[in-house]
This record gives sequence, structure tokens and C-alpha cells, in this order.
Amino acid sequence: MESTRTNGAISAQEEFFYPDMALAPLPAELHLAMPRNGRPGVQLLVETDEPRLSASLESADFTPEFFCELAVPVEYNTGDGVEQGGSMVLGSRPAQKPSYATRLAPFAVYDCLKPAPGGHIEAENGRAALYLCLCPRPDIRPGEHHALLRLGSYCCRLIIRVYGVEIPQDAFPVTNWFSLESICRFHHLKPDSPAFYEMVRQYARAMRRIHQTMFYIQLDGRCVVSREPYQFNFEYLRPLIELFFESGMQEMELGSLLSRGLLPDGAPDMYTDRFKCSMAPDVPVDSPHGYEIIVRFVQALAAFLGKYGWQDKVLFHIHDEPDIHFKDEATLLARKRQYYLAASVLRKYLPGVRIIEAVASPEFRGGVDVWVPGTAGYEANKSAFDRFIGLGESVWAYVCCGPEGGWLNRFLDFASIKGRLLFWGCAANRLGGFLHWGFNQFPAGMDPFKATSCPNDTGIGTNFPCGDSFIVYPGADGPWPGMRMEAARRGAEDAALLMLLRQRNEAAHDELVAQVFRDNQHYNDDPAFFETVYEELLRLLAREEAKK
Repeated sequence: MESTRTNGAISAQEEFFYPDMALAPLPAELHLAMPRNGRPGVQLLVETDEPRLSASLESADFTPEFFCELAVPVEYNTGDGVEQGGSMVLGSRPAQKPSYATRLAPFAVYDCLKPAPGGHIEAENGRAALYLCLCPRPDIRPGEHHALLRLGSYCCRLIIRVYGVEIPQDAFPVTNWFSLESICRFHHLKPDSPAFYEMVRQYARAMRRIHQTMFYIQLDGRCVVSREPYQFNFEYLRPLIELFFESGMQEMELGSLLSRGLLPDGAPDMYTDRFKCSMAPDVPVDSPHGYEIIVRFVQALAAFLGKYGWQDKVLFHIHDEPDIHFKDEATLLARKRQYYLAASVLRKYLPGVRIIEAVASPEFRGGVDVWVPGTAGYEANKSAFDRFIGLGESVWAYVCCGPEGGWLNRFLDFASIKGRLLFWGCAANRLGGFLHWGFNQFPAGMDPFKATSCPNDTGIGTNFPCGDSFIVYPGADGPWPGMRMEAARRGAEDAALLMLLRQRNEAAHDELVAQVFRDNQHYNDDPAFFETVYEELLRLLAREEAKK
């Protein structure tokens, strides 16, 4: 008989576990609440003298997804700024834990989830950490259900209240930008090989797990087939695009048309007042030569998309964050002229295309169709963005290396529930989608199993905060989820459920959301309280369903 001591920790709440966390006597039962097609998670940490333990689930209503939780390092605490380019991490260890952080760095946290389909959970330093995702039968009925979770000699009765409501699928658009280079490097694959495409397919499935509805193909120099004159061919992208659509994605993002250009040392010219062509970073876009280049570029792209019937499934990035990192108003004005030029060319040759852009302000009116302000930019310009919503325009939200401190974000030294509350903020503010740059962005030399702070190649500011650049890990056999990825999954599901409640009872929706979210700096991130509010959401929706 495998031996486990009576001490441990178990939770179905949105929170992190830690290898050195205090343990207590384990309970005999645990209560959960879920919609009919939900997939709640349970974390379990136990003491053991064994190198590994066996996990099992006895249930007629659920099948288990078992994962072994692996600890990853958090080498820095996040800074307390709003703007990008500042002290995004505290390189000098503070004397005390920042009030907005869970712990004083350095420390380790269980974020990586290594699949354990056989239920074999590895132990380290006398502790074994399990994550269980409960997958209900498609025909499960509302009501109380029981299951027995075992890990080693410990047994816990799961009492699961299933509510008669279903999460609307793909109702809330989500995108996370991914790195093909990182996939190749970590999995030792050659681009465009059969093994490469199979691995990308696994990453696409991981994106779909968190309800990602679109994928971003960053166009690169491979499309350039001639430079005198410039000619372009995008056929090399066909297998990749087909793969993502076959995986269930609905739309693709493409980009970009413009570039900041490069400084003499090779770093991006972050403060430029003259955008360059993305495929000719030494040619200003508003020069006669630059205009010719982008016209030929867009003409070739339009022909390629039309050939495969994809022209109506495209959102386009002209230049990421065009209103961030500029020296003065003259620079911003010059950028706007160049941006509108590019937008005009894009819409001339690709009618119906929607331009999506991460922005900090409403400055680029008329150039952007899907506004994606960072949460700090949204709060600073809330009345303007809300007017856009009132006009019927689409406004989303994003976070990245900022905002920091007390702002909601999904860094590894923040409470994991903050990554889920971001989606409640989208619901509160009637925002239509969520974007993040970091699905698996690992620059050369970065290994998330050894260090989780992303190097910063912009030339301004410190490293990016720990965990900012990824929510998935490059496992030995494919992508391994992170606990923050699971929080994002549940957040997207919450957003879809809240959208459903708002359609049926807007007053109840607003009253409920206000219990946990006021704005992106003021919220209730207590996991236990959040669970009571979440169950009330399910209860309200079940009542609305019963009225039909």
C-alpha cells in the first residue's frame, strides 16, 4: 500500500499551490459547482515517503484528466508601474513582499501541468501535487453527483452540484499569440516537416482548450520572392492556415504592414516618427517606394486569400501598439498619417477586412475596427471607448508586461484568480473579446523550467514579469498547460455565461459582477468569496432557463 500522511492541501478554488505551503489535515469531502458542460479542477497536495503515487477517480458521471503539478521558479517580483518600458520587474530584491504579490521572490509555484493519463503522480521533496480536471458525460443531468478521488491512501468524496445551464461555445472571442520558432526549438523540429505540423496541431488543440477562436500568423520575409521589383507569394502559409481552421478556429489574424525599423545596433526603433514597410524595414512607408511595396504586398495577399475563400475570415494588424512609445505629439501625428495610409491601401485591395489593433488610446479613430486597449488605457479613456461601444464598434481588452502592481494581470507572483477576473472585467465593461501576446513566447535562451522572466529586446525597461510571455510549457511530448492557462479557460467560460445572463436579465448581471469587480484596480480576489458568486451565477442562469 502506498503511504500518504494525513496532512496536505486540497482545493477547487482558483488559487496557486506552492511546494513549501503549510499543510493541514485533509478533509473527507469537497464541494464543487459547475454547469452541465463545465470542467472544474481540483488541486491536491499530499505528503508522502514514496517517489510516486497513483491517482484514480471513481465516478459514473465524470472521466478524469490527471496532471502532475510541477513547480517553476519565480525569480523576480513584478514592479508597480503602468507604462511599458519601466521597472517591470524588481531586479533588486525588496525588503518586504510587495502588497500586490503573493510571495517575496525568489520562490517556486506549481504552475506547470504535466499530463499523467495513467494517474501516476511524481513526488518531490516528500510531496506529490495533483491537478484533476473533471470532464462530465455529455448527457449528465442537473443535480448532485458524487465521485471518489484517491491519491495514494488518501480518499476524498467530491460532491458536485451540476446546474441546468450550458456554457455557450465560442461566444467570447479570445486570441493568444504563439511562437512557431519556440515550437521548433523546444521540440527539435524542422519547419514545415510532417512532425512540425503535428506538433503545431497539438498547440492548436491547447489553444482551443481555452476557447481561443482565432490565430495570429505573423507574416515574415519568406513571402518575399523578389525585391526588384518587390513581389510576394504566400502559398507557404496554406498548410499552416488549413491546420488551424481544421482545429476549430474561426478567424485568423494577419500582420503586419508596418515596422518601426531598426537602430544601428539592431534593436527596434521604439520611438520612431517614421514607420517603415514590414518587408523592407529600411524603406519609409510614406515614400513613393514604400507605397509601391505595400500595394504589391496587399495585392498579392488579397489574391492568395481569395484563392482559398479566406478573405472574409481575416483580421489584420497594421502595427502593434502604434500609440505607445512616442516622444511627442508631432511623432504621434506623423504615425497617424502613415497608419491611415496603410489602412487605406489594405481596405482598397481587401474590401471588408477588419483592422484589429492593440492600442492605449482612442487616437486612431477611423483606422481601427476592433479596438484592443490595454486595461490601463481603457480605464484612462473609458468614456471614449464606451462611446465607441455605443456606436456599435468592437472594443476588446488586453494585458501584457503591464499594467502591474494592483492591476489585474496573470503574472506568476500574482494570485492566479486575477487572470480569471480579467474576463469578469470584460463582462462588466461590455468588452467583446480578449487578447494576449504570450501563449508560448520564449526568446532564444529562455527556458521556462529554469527561469520564467522573459528577456526584453526592445532596449527600454527591465525584463518582462515572470510568466508574462507564456501560459503553456514546452513539454517533452507536446504543450503542457499551466494553471494560469486553466484560469484563462474558466475566465473565457465565465465571460460566455455572463453574456448569457446579461441577455436574459441585465440588472441581475450587473449586480452580480459588481460583487467581485469594480474596475481593473479595484476588485475582490478572495477565491472562496469568488466561488460563492460563481455559484450564484449558475443559480441565476438555471432559474432563467427554467422560465423558458
